[in-house]
Amino acid sequence: MDKNIQVETVVNKLKNIAEKKIKDQKYNTALAAISCAADILYTFNQKYTDDDLEKLTSDIGDNLKSKYNRANYKKCTDTILVYDGFGLDTRGVVRMYLNALGLNEYSVYYVTNSTVQDSIPTIKSMCDKYGIKIIYIDMADYEKCFMQLSDVFETIKPKAAFFYTTPYDSAASAAFHAYEGICTRYLIDLTDHAFWLGKCANDYFLGSREMSAYIEHFERNIPKHKCIKLGVNLLNEKVTDHSGLPFDLENTRYVFSGGALYKTLGDDNNTFYRIIDHILEEHSDIKFIYAGTGDNSELKKVVEKFPDRAFHLNERKDFFYIIQHCTLYLNTYPMFGGMMMKYSALAHKLPITLKHGSDSDGLLLNQEKCRIEYESYEELVADVDHLLNDNNYLHEREKLLDGSVITEERFMRNLKGVIESNKTDYSHEFSVMDTKKFRREYYERFNLESVILLIAKKKNISLFRYFPGVFIRKVYKHLNKKIRKGY
Repeated sequence: MDKNIQVETVVNKLKNIAEKKIKDQKYNTALAAISCAADILYTFNQKYTDDDLEKLTSDIGDNLKSKYNRANYKKCTDTILVYDGFGLDTRGVVRMYLNALGLNEYSVYYVTNSTVQDSIPTIKSMCDKYGIKIIYIDMADYEKCFMQLSDVFETIKPKAAFFYTTPYDSAASAAFHAYEGICTRYLIDLTDHAFWLGKCANDYFLGSREMSAYIEHFERNIPKHKCIKLGVNLLNEKVTDHSGLPFDLENTRYVFSGGALYKTLGDDNNTFYRIIDHILEEHSDIKFIYAGTGDNSELKKVVEKFPDRAFHLNERKDFFYIIQHCTLYLNTYPMFGGMMMKYSALAHKLPITLKHGSDSDGLLLNQEKCRIEYESYEELVADVDHLLNDNNYLHEREKLLDGSVITEERFMRNLKGVIESNKTDYSHEFSVMDTKKFRREYYERFNLESVILLIAKKKNISLFRYFPGVFIRKVYKHLNKKIRKGY
């Protein structure tokens, strides 16, 4: 069966469940169904928004607002709410936002998942530095999450609220929707290349590049005046522990790459691994490090072929130290690593990038002038050979990275401009882009049988009666995994 039809069948079933449960006032089940539908659409990534899911979410927000007598106040305080549905300590951009808000001396409340209370030391340290108050809420239950998040709105009455979360956060979307017209709500468009839920929950959409603007306006039908261009600066956590590295980085020439390994797979020609193989074959003095987790089946072949020169590490807190001392940074392919690309530019190390349509466009300031992108494998390896053989040429090219990353001062100033006047010092061009190739690769990788297991989470147990086979299969899969591990 065509994958589009498969997905549409499951998503429509989930929409019907949500619609029925809204009528029955069973909002937890309705929000679970919406979240699961959004998660599947995000993983499939053949379209960027779904108006039915947005409407169902806003209906729940309106109904729960009425049920719990929320959002009736008129006057807001000068406080800022930052909602973080990820709760990741050093990944993403929430630290940059908290830092800029603190530097601007705003009164800030940071809201995140109660389950991460003991695993966000870096964020806690930043909040302590600026007097930012942390509020933990229960995200394990959809309606409880709505209630507790709306309690925060009711208590602090923010004039602005930032929405930074997963693409399928139905409870927070419903809660943010409830405060439409009361405070100004901003979605931080971290997942600008893929489907997300939350159009109904926000007034403005903060994207860092033209890809953000193209998808927000042309694919999600968000008016241009609501799409604000806002790139973030980078923060480096000072890490002194460099134990476990395979060699002396400061006295060795090496190429570095990193990120989730799925970003290197899905290309029929295994181009990313062909590039590594070429570098190691042609340059005997060069070593290679990859830092990241996931399916390492292809990376393992490289490590086995070059046992003393190619190394696979897990994600490390000192990744910037590794970037600072590498000779070149090799961006992942067919999916790029946006943040790693920016950190490389910050360290003045060339982030060598094989173009994949328009996917990586606009991640750096004046990106074309940086000369880091290549149209073909042949063009890339020829230039890499030149860069590795000629230090003068390498250093001249590294100079082109000057000013390619947003400074802390500029982000701080622009974030204040967003809050006070919904403006920054630059704007989107709204260029039309083609994402067909990118989506086709998502389509080819997609397997509904595996993805539908996303439904079988503890917080979605109310959907068991509609998908009993999925939950049972997930349990069997979990048990078999334990048996294989010897438990």
